[in-house]
Amino acid sequence: MTRRLALATSLLFTAGLAACSDDPAAGGEDTTVTDTAEDTTEDTTEDTTTEDTVEVCENPCLNDNGNNDKSLCPDPKSDWICTEGCCVPVFKCANDTDCREQGFAEGQCTDERFDCRCDVASGECSAWFCGADVDCADGEACVSGACVPTPTTATSVRITSRPTAVTTGESTTLRAELVDPARADLVVAASPTWTSSDDDIVSVDADGVATGGTTGGSVTITATEGDSSATIKLVNVVAAAGDTITAAVLKELTLDPVSGHFAITAADGSVLESGTVAADGVVRSAIDTSAGVGLHVFGATTSWVSWLGIDSSAVMFLPVPPTVYSRVDKTPEGEIDVDATILEDVGIIEGKPDFTDYQRDGVLELSLSSFALSTALFDFSLPVLLGADVKRYLDPDHNIPATDASEAITVPGGLTFGLDGPAIESFVLTAPEGEQRMWTLAGRLDLTEVAEYSSEIIDAVAGGSLDLTRIVGAVFPLFENFWSAYTPGISPGTIGDASSVSAAAPKLSSPLGLKAAFAVPPLPAIGELGYADALFILGGALTDDGVMLPLGLTGGADTSNKDTNPADGVADADERTPEIDPYQLSYAPMHSGLNSPHAAYTAAVVAVAIPPNSDDPRPDAGSGILIRTEPGETLPESPTLPDFLGFATTSGWDASTRTADVGGVSGADIQRLLFKGKTGRHWTVWTNGEVSVTLPLPSDVDESLVDRATNELELVLVNSLDLESGLTADRIVTPGGVAMDGLLKHVDRLSFIDIKDPIFPPATP
Repeated sequence: MTRRLALATSLLFTAGLAACSDDPAAGGEDTTVTDTAEDTTEDTTEDTTTEDTVEVCENPCLNDNGNNDKSLCPDPKSDWICTEGCCVPVFKCANDTDCREQGFAEGQCTDERFDCRCDVASGECSAWFCGADVDCADGEACVSGACVPTPTTATSVRITSRPTAVTTGESTTLRAELVDPARADLVVAASPTWTSSDDDIVSVDADGVATGGTTGGSVTITATEGDSSATIKLVNVVAAAGDTITAAVLKELTLDPVSGHFAITAADGSVLESGTVAADGVVRSAIDTSAGVGLHVFGATTSWVSWLGIDSSAVMFLPVPPTVYSRVDKTPEGEIDVDATILEDVGIIEGKPDFTDYQRDGVLELSLSSFALSTALFDFSLPVLLGADVKRYLDPDHNIPATDASEAITVPGGLTFGLDGPAIESFVLTAPEGEQRMWTLAGRLDLTEVAEYSSEIIDAVAGGSLDLTRIVGAVFPLFENFWSAYTPGISPGTIGDASSVSAAAPKLSSPLGLKAAFAVPPLPAIGELGYADALFILGGALTDDGVMLPLGLTGGADTSNKDTNPADGVADADERTPEIDPYQLSYAPMHSGLNSPHAAYTAAVVAVAIPPNSDDPRPDAGSGILIRTEPGETLPESPTLPDFLGFATTSGWDASTRTADVGGVSGADIQRLLFKGKTGRHWTVWTNGEVSVTLPLPSDVDESLVDRATNELELVLVNSLDLESGLTADRIVTPGGVAMDGLLKHVDRLSFIDIKDPIFPPATP
């Protein structure tokens, strides 16, 4: 999991530390006069009959060496700046008008897109960013962080909802908005006319409420406003007379039928019925379910999915993600190594962020890029968050000490960094077919604050063990100076062809100008083995179709030094003060078209265990809290967080008997087993209340099936999910309304723990 980021992080921060060690002393702006004074006796023969006004310096600040020295200015020193040998008062605003008139001239505000406002307490001006329309005056809208006259020119309609399934009598509400094709950041509400291609399959009313009819099949729903229209696919799942199980097994987003095999099993894992999934992707059975059965679907090109504990007639919708895998290698010259690269149902996107408008200098340039996040947050998989690993070489002219550019390194594909020139110049991301939504956080950093970690980081580069938790705690708060980019509608190169690469250059367009302070509850303990001690706080936009686009990142750790301050399960943003300080998240306003009337700000607070070496007894584990606002609202300044969800520490997996014991977690509404394959071949088992799970042997269903519960297995995770109030397990599997692939909008808390190599014994019966 997170250990795979260690080498990339070590290289990154070694670079920054080396550069910082060569920096001149701070405060150079006021310390030295570099120009030699001219002979003041020159031109004294000019006419002296005309009186000249002579400016008198009331508070000179030249020291005995003829250098500017602010220490000679009156107290408090912070009220003065020493320039040209004279103490000049620092500009201090008294109101917003002062800042609008002088803030830019004084250099306290630099980006004229945003209002310049006064912090009266400090007397300093700074850029002010709106986060939603409510922050602006009547007749104004918040567009990309600035209040502007309410837009009226958007002309193109688009549907924001996710393609999904319904069943007879069940409904889902579709939503749409208007955009301006010539202006990416302009989005307004739409009131389209809705129509269905077949009302007998799915009907839709004037408010976009689509309801399943009496005929099964798929339809096209159209939203029309003016001369513009957009469409979305819906599927209606209808049970046949006598059937007890009717399950639509369809690919996420496309709703294309999944091809492959299915099995229905008893509680002991024995196969009661099996067969090939029908051409329409619907599994039907009249089997007796009164004793409880499980449905397992073994997709040929998708993840596998199981739903257990079916004890009555059921109509189900199982959205399934495709099986994707990549291993990208680059040559020493920086080209894609076509022969060594493996692409399975993905293509390549390569590029680097555009820093043209970014307004901050720094020693180290860093960017993180990837695609919209969905249920990947449930197990906090960094290869999903930051892209699959790429084997590549540092730029031959890099300035990274103790690192040989002729030796390949492995880094997440979405990472770039450089030190006075590139080290890792481009991101290399892989994605499945179709248009992707790319997010980027990038900036320049001054890393003097983490100089104390330099020796262990350099040791890590040389093959030592890296305590990534300490690095996260020291460095993530510096991300407040990053900017955000959002790039919708980008498609990868030809699927499966390593020689076909799509180019991208996400333009940094929005500072992380919004703030929220998180008082983090006690970190969750992993039994008696310690705590999940690294903290990630991710802020972003939660779109109507249930995905998150990150707009800001910060983090911390239980402790910055385990020797002097042992881990105690308390996350304190500033260990130097006696009180427990909150963590400050800086995040960008929604921009570049994200500011939809149906999008909401969200934050994920995730505590994870990142064992630095094999001596750490903790398994991979993490617990997350999801905070969501209503559309049109920003995150609260100080969100109230519930306690972290605990871990299923009494769980265990026995590959020899194919049995998993799933330990209960207080507060969890539903649990799942996730068998994560090293090459992307996963198997998700929704336990639906079962505490002892025995899996069927796939080869008993079809001899061509390779067992994903044992073959090339990377992790076996127990996910525990706390659903929003009123939501039940049955509801997320019933077609209409909430669906598995949109759970990011409906889960309040979650946890995961790896039980592949059991640490905890199963609970005693």
